[in-house]
This record gives sequence, C-alpha cells and structure tokens, in this order.
Amino acid sequence: MREFGVQMEKTGLYIDKRQDKVMYPKKYFSSAMWQKQREETTLYIQCHVRAWFARKHTNALRKLRDDRDQELLKKQNELRLQEESKHKEEIERRMHPKKAHDFEILYNELEAWRKNETKKINNSIELKEDQKKLALQ
Repeated sequence: MREFGVQMEKTGLYIDKRQDKVMYPKKYFSSAMWQKQREETTLYIQCHVRAWFARKHTNALRKLRDDRDQELLKKQNELRLQEESKHKEEIERRMHPKKAHDFEILYNELEAWRKNETKKINNSIELKEDQKKLALQ
C-alpha cells in the first residue's frame, strides 16, 4: 500500500512535493526482536490484569468487612435502643406503679436501702451510741 502510486518526476511532468513526506528506513526488526517485544508486552498486560484482579478481590473483601461492621453497628444500635426503652419503662413503672408487682419491687428496694443504711450506721465507729440511736430514728 505504501509503495502504490509512487511516480518519479521526469521531463515534461512536474510533481508538487510540498506535501510529500520523507520516509527513512527504521532499524531492522528481526523475528527474535519481535518475539521479545511480544513477551514483554504480554508480561506487562499480565501484570496489570493480575493487579486489577487483586484490587477487585481486595475491594470485595473490604466491602464484606464494611457490611459486617455496618451490621454490627446496626445491631448495637438496636440493642442500645431496646435497653433505653426498657430503662424508660422501668423508670415509668417506678414513678407511676400500677400493678402489684410494681409495688412489690419498690417495697423490696426500699427495704434493701433501709437495711444498708442501718448497717452503715451500726458499723460507723465515728458515731457514739446516742448519735447512732438518733441516726437510726
């Protein structure tokens, strides 16, 4: 294709050379050189494809880890919300008891507090006997 249509100038024939390209021969390219270039190109492509596969695999693992972390955070948030709602219900039951069980819990807590305070007063070495009796009242 390159040699097609080449015509030399001769007497009586003028050829415009303003848009001509001067072509010079390149270095000889043997089959061994071609094979070497092909192997280098193949290694280059393989290197980049393997790196792409590694990035793809790493991104998949990272996505799994992030999904697990998100799920864990979601579960922790749900548990925290459940604990908060239980705590609010417990406070509501203590502030406004309605059932016999609520009153029983309050009574038991009050009795435990009373026993603890009595023990503190009785074990106190700083108070004298009359001060202890006064504190117990």
